[in-house]
Amino acid sequence: MGSHRASGPESGTGRPRRERIRWAAASAALAALPAALIVALSGNSADHDDLLRADYVRTGSWPTGYSGQYVLRNAGSDTVKGWTLRFDLPVGTRVANVWNGRLDPADGRYTVRNENWNKALRPGESIVVGFEVRRDGAGVPTANEPARGDGPIACTINDKPCGVTTPTRPGDRPTPTGSGPATGPTGGTVRPTAPATPSGAGHGSGPASPPTPPLASGPSTTAAPGSGTVEHLAPYLDMTLDPARAGTVGGKDRTLAYVVDGGGCRPMWGGVTRLDDPAITARIAALRDAGGSTRVAFGSAGGTDLAVSCGTPEELVAAYRQVLAATRTNALDLDIEGRALVRPDVVQRRNAALRLLQEGARAAGQSVDVGYSLPVDPLQGLGDEAKALLRDAAVQQVAVSYVNVKALNYGAAVAPRPEGRMGRFATDAAHAVQGQIREVWPQLTEEQAWRRVSVTVMIGRNDVAGEVFTLDDARRFADFARRTHLGRIAWWSAARDRPCAEGPTGETGADPTCSGIPQEPDAFARILAG
Repeated sequence: MGSHRASGPESGTGRPRRERIRWAAASAALAALPAALIVALSGNSADHDDLLRADYVRTGSWPTGYSGQYVLRNAGSDTVKGWTLRFDLPVGTRVANVWNGRLDPADGRYTVRNENWNKALRPGESIVVGFEVRRDGAGVPTANEPARGDGPIACTINDKPCGVTTPTRPGDRPTPTGSGPATGPTGGTVRPTAPATPSGAGHGSGPASPPTPPLASGPSTTAAPGSGTVEHLAPYLDMTLDPARAGTVGGKDRTLAYVVDGGGCRPMWGGVTRLDDPAITARIAALRDAGGSTRVAFGSAGGTDLAVSCGTPEELVAAYRQVLAATRTNALDLDIEGRALVRPDVVQRRNAALRLLQEGARAAGQSVDVGYSLPVDPLQGLGDEAKALLRDAAVQQVAVSYVNVKALNYGAAVAPRPEGRMGRFATDAAHAVQGQIREVWPQLTEEQAWRRVSVTVMIGRNDVAGEVFTLDDARRFADFARRTHLGRIAWWSAARDRPCAEGPTGETGADPTCSGIPQEPDAFARILAG
């Protein structure tokens, strides 16, 4: 952000600007999905101006249930001043909970009405209505089988029929084909999505999915319902900034960013500063002496991911061990973007190295904690490549303690009209990812899956014009995090939790050392910590 592109999250859901157009595919996919995934819940557009569409997408599936959502979009020319969504479910399934709407169940038919805050939809505006379904019958699909016949049926929106919806698993939506680029409805050029790697590909004849994939011990799952706790607060510290400007506040945990390749599989801060730089080692020691725990962040949008430059899992393990020894920590945050995410060979090499790293630590009576930070679409959660990465981690027996939602810098293609909605985008993405976590690790309970969800927001003004995560967004998000027992909250960055000396900044750009909005120093840390 601002002038430090080599180390911070960037535009396009935390991706570099050159990659942002590619991720507009998530938005384009909704417009291009066939009837098997999406049904337009509307009448003839010539008959009314307040034309509502409701696009259904399944976001997660596990043996005892699944999560799905309708994306309601006003495709007309007038503001919609209220909406009611109705649907049935087949026998043996029931809605367990709904978000972004009020649920009135009656004899198997479900009615979801608008909340006061999302009653009005301006032309072109959209919202997500999400829900979780429990399966009570026998012979239900497993997490690795396509679900057929147990999705919503007989849907209407504002009493207009929706037709027939055939549920599919997430990731079944089509990807562009052919050698040339595809063009989305916004006119942007979209790179074809790399096909998801089959689980276990390139690793012998192992199972497609392990019956009980490992999970790190991670955050505690013993909080009583309603206790409203968030286990970890972990603001990022930009280790490439001047220490006097980098900030150190916000919770007991810190995420030290970012280690990337300095050339020849050599880990360095920002790709330019040695691991044993005296100023950096002194800062880490001061944090540890103050009682804070540290986690090292690898990758990000800038620089070269070590998994790309290190040619073998063994070389990558050696690089990871060098960093952990220099920082005296046992926790990694792996921010995976760009080619480090879409290349199957890189994904598999990284997961193989993490397995070796954790196995070596266990043999020595120690542990290594691994969390993945991945780009998201605010409506659909993780993309196909990110889900393939997690499936490969499960197959390779990597213990993953959290999946971090990078709820920042989306771009207008996937997050239109962001003013006042950044907090809601973050909660919508978290709901989708919670279901996707249960799909990869179906043994988790609902609450345990929430404990594996981490969310990173970019406080204040983001790099994308119009995207501002305000103090009100922080309050709403903190309330959501406590209600769901979210496992981890992070923000970019500790240095930005203060007003700018010259006052609020303009509509574009983000200063690496201040939020760009009116606030008191450390205001976001206090709000997010509750």
